[in-house]
Amino acid sequence: MAARSQRIEIRVSDEERVLEEAAAGAQGDTLSEFIRRAARAEAERVLAERTRISVDEERAEAFLAALVRPAADSERGLRRLLELPGEHSRW
Repeated sequence: MAARSQRIEIRVSDEERVLEEAAAGAQGDTLSEFIRRAARAEAERVLAERTRISVDEERAEAFLAALVRPAADSERGLRRLLELPGEHSRW
């Protein structure tokens, strides 16, 4: 694990502080450790939502089949998409 050299300061209400201290104590953690772990877990969850797609087996098979056997007009559609103005026009 990398050394912890960065500091983050946050403001919380009295109610939040009491709740978080109680939860940290219940786990045998310091408040700092409890909040650090909770923040990391939430950050990982948020980023995972944006990088992973979950589908059922039927849809996964349909997706893989489309990759292997693209529709006849897919190349035309891609060319039309690339003609649109935007960031992709630099490719």
